Amino acid sequence: MKQLLSVLLLAVLFTGIINAQNKMAFGLQAGVAIPMGDFGDAFDMGFGGTGTFAYHINPMFDVTASVGYLTWSGKTDGYSFSSVPVLVGARYYFGQDKFHPYVSGELGMHFTTSEVEFLGSSFSSSDSFFGFGAGAGFLYKMGPNLDLDVNAKFNSISSEGDASNYISIMAGVLIGL
Repeated sequence: MKQLLSVLLLAVLFTGIINAQNKMAFGLQAGVAIPMGDFGDAFDMGFGGTGTFAYHINPMFDVTASVGYLTWSGKTDGYSFSSVPVLVGARYYFGQDKFHPYVSGELGMHFTTSEVEFLGSSFSSSDSFFGFGAGAGFLYKMGPNLDLDVNAKFNSISSEGDASNYISIMAGVLIGL
């Protein structure tokens, strides 16, 4: 009897692991970051990428965690700015077809580095700031566990009395685990 209970317990645990794995996905994206306002006056278009982990709560809702790297060069030679956003958020999906549009929101920390080159010397400053993002995108099913993920998002990095705002446009894949 103990062996039968052990086998049943292992079967239930194994089924739970399989179901948990089907609820998770990992994505990689690359794209551009277009600075806005005062940030746009000082810096050119940026480039970077993001890695995203998604946990499917239900077919219409995901909880996400992401980490990325973005860099901008100054409009004046010798200036650069980079950010490592570490964010948590959510996605809400519309429809369950091959084409799956969504809206998203994220918040977390941006770990930033500013660099200036002056008279042959380089000076840098690192800091961390709260940030958030809100946007929309879509998933397009390319295979059983592979989706094309395209999105555009308004992002804001808050600092003392000011904010660095930009719009990111990213494309990549989301792979079901």
